[in-house]
Amino acid sequence: MKDQPMTTERYHAFDALRASMMLLGIVLHSATAYSTFPDVWWLKDPQTSRGADLLALYIHAFRLPAFFVMSGFFAALLMARRGWQGFLENRVARLGLPFVLTMLVAYPFLKISSVFAHFMTRRPDALAATLGWLREGRLDRSIEPMHLWFLETLMLVCLGAAWAAPWLNRALGGPWFARLMGSRMAPLAWGAATFLTLLLTEFGILDTPHNFAPNFRVVCAYSVFFAFGWGVYVHRASLDVLRRGGWACLGLSVVAVMAAIPAIDAQMAQRETRVWPAFLTVAALMAVAAWLAILGLIGLFLTHASAASARQRYLSDSAYWLYLMHPPALVMAQLPMMGLNWPAEVKFVLGIAFAVPVLLWSYDQFVRPASLGVVLNGRRYERWQRQAPRAVPAWADQVASQAE
Repeated sequence: MKDQPMTTERYHAFDALRASMMLLGIVLHSATAYSTFPDVWWLKDPQTSRGADLLALYIHAFRLPAFFVMSGFFAALLMARRGWQGFLENRVARLGLPFVLTMLVAYPFLKISSVFAHFMTRRPDALAATLGWLREGRLDRSIEPMHLWFLETLMLVCLGAAWAAPWLNRALGGPWFARLMGSRMAPLAWGAATFLTLLLTEFGILDTPHNFAPNFRVVCAYSVFFAFGWGVYVHRASLDVLRRGGWACLGLSVVAVMAAIPAIDAQMAQRETRVWPAFLTVAALMAVAAWLAILGLIGLFLTHASAASARQRYLSDSAYWLYLMHPPALVMAQLPMMGLNWPAEVKFVLGIAFAVPVLLWSYDQFVRPASLGVVLNGRRYERWQRQAPRAVPAWADQVASQAE
């Protein structure tokens, strides 16, 4: 493939798509508190809903995969602009530092809240039991990466990408990738690659690690999505071919996930044994669903979100903070509602309605104009302003704001 000129264009659509996937994490984690799935959120409300199961499963199928596609795209951009050393320095600052800071701030609150919620539904002396649990020193022994596991995974993938960048550019820069980008068979072709990685999982669904040890099957699965995003950047002159994705692809992704539900239920009913027909069915359908949703979303965002917008830019900038800190905000709303006999759907909506405004206010007041805003957004901004500062070249502004 011939070398392409370094564009100074800002990829507004991909900024917005990446931010939307972060914000969907709030919806996902509000739903998991009311799903019947065990051990997927800090609290488990007595009121559950099968609808929450379906919503959580569908969002999980494509949200982080789409995010890793965008991460791969912007990683290739950073490598092209800064080289491998500047790329890794940027990733440490924008991924590693927020990971550590959020762990220090959020983990104690979330773990203590989850322990209190556990005792609240089982014992009359929940507060005393929680204090006893703390006195036993169990907080330090139970530490886990929380919702930040994806940052650790992304850092590992980026480290590998920095080492393999020349090979990635050659392998993904071939004409085969450009042809596949514009092919209607793309969901099946990339779905086949994802299907192979899902064969390593427990249920044929993307796994979520619960400790800090590098997880090969998780890194392997998300590397496929990252590689696709890298290839899209290499072929960025052909982005228009991805506009053909849209609502039809999204609709088919819903059908694929719904078709997988009976096979998932069959596996959940026999968790001690591998039900191979059900497992293979789930892996195949979830792999195709992920790619249908990814390509559909890319098409929609390229079509409808490619123009500059002050409000869209603000939400894109704030999304990182909202995702990092949304669990404490959600738990603050969910914990008091556990004793209320309200429908799960009502609690689900109220949790989001409380968390999002609080997080946006905290971002605007204490993050955006402060040093923390530099860590998350690459630069300090004034509080809400309709026009982003243009005191630096467009390409520098583009690179500085890529905080996956």
